[in-house]
Amino acid sequence: MKPVTIRQPSRPPGLSPALGLVFVSVWFAVLCLAPDPRPLGAPDVAVKVVGKLTGLSDASSRAATTFTLRAIGIGVLGVLVALSLSRRPLRQSTIIALAVAPSLAIASMWINYGYFPIAFQVGFAIVFAIIGVTTGVAIRKSLVARISLIVIAGGLFVWAIPHGISDNLDRSARITGEYVLASVDKIPAGDEGFAECVAMAFQFAAEISDASDPVQANQTAILALGVILGDERVAMVARRSLDQSHHETISRLRQKVQLRGRGDLPRHFWVSASLTVLADGNRSTSVGVMKELMDSNPGGSGFSFVDLVADRAGVLFAEAATHDATSALKLQQAIQSGLDAADYCPPITDLPEGIPRDEFQATYGGLGGEPTHRIVQEIKNRLRQCRALQMDSQQTIEVLPPAESNPVSPP
Repeated sequence: MKPVTIRQPSRPPGLSPALGLVFVSVWFAVLCLAPDPRPLGAPDVAVKVVGKLTGLSDASSRAATTFTLRAIGIGVLGVLVALSLSRRPLRQSTIIALAVAPSLAIASMWINYGYFPIAFQVGFAIVFAIIGVTTGVAIRKSLVARISLIVIAGGLFVWAIPHGISDNLDRSARITGEYVLASVDKIPAGDEGFAECVAMAFQFAAEISDASDPVQANQTAILALGVILGDERVAMVARRSLDQSHHETISRLRQKVQLRGRGDLPRHFWVSASLTVLADGNRSTSVGVMKELMDSNPGGSGFSFVDLVADRAGVLFAEAATHDATSALKLQQAIQSGLDAADYCPPITDLPEGIPRDEFQATYGGLGGEPTHRIVQEIKNRLRQCRALQMDSQQTIEVLPPAESNPVSPP
């Protein structure tokens, strides 16, 4: 009589449910807690590749890159959910995954943003979660494909997570901002107040910073003024929390300070300067131009060459302040010697603004039109006359992003 061999039941193929739950939980936590990819945080290499492949402008390439990175993050979640159910029957696991993955994607957005996503974001989450689930179902039987896809896609997403400013720079900027706000009642109104705020912030930042690093001192002053005279959301771009305790004082200061006799231009100037510190000049310019194009749409305030002047002045100021130690010290000395608002922003007289989309395209030919080119050239000439905006006499001044040299219609 032959001995009977009892075989142990073979382990069903696919990822074990316990391990799958761990992977899903970890990735869900990443989507909830990690900074969401933003256009300004998109990797330069990826942006350049997208730009070359599509021919899009810098701003559009950054938006497309960010869109792709967000899709990857949600798609990986869908893949992991599908793989965690791979030991269940195909039909059953697919139905469960299609219900669970979009729900988790929406929940991760809700937690990350701090508010329930808008309709477009909800649709975005659902679509790419479903794509992820479909991909996970398709590769459930291939171990190599599963590992390769998750490692590559997950690695791209994590690599693209934007990083904020250092703790030291954040601390210095907050202290500098508080120093300026403490003198809100002494700061004069109008253009004089603008120059006074700059002088106070740069002098104080230089005193509390390492004397061997004038660039960081200037970054400190710019970020401080970017929050109190520009927009509180500058802190969010820097991946730092907002301090709401000074909201009333900030509002009072903004109501007093003007640039070229206008209360809106300091905000344009300092937001652009801050974005230049946090990213670079081309990105800041692209954001400013894109904002003006959006304003030219129905319901917006209209395309404004005046706003572009303030935007570009802020970029040039930040570049001069942080290009290197020599230019940083040179600007500090110029500010200490006494600069007025005219040294930071040129005259804005005769520059068109409030231009609706159709008129901007028909009359000015869009961004690439000859009338626009003539106005841009005039803006460049005016910017060259401002003492605080010059790194050197050979500096190239651009008002529109380099990639926008061809005619472009407003979106």
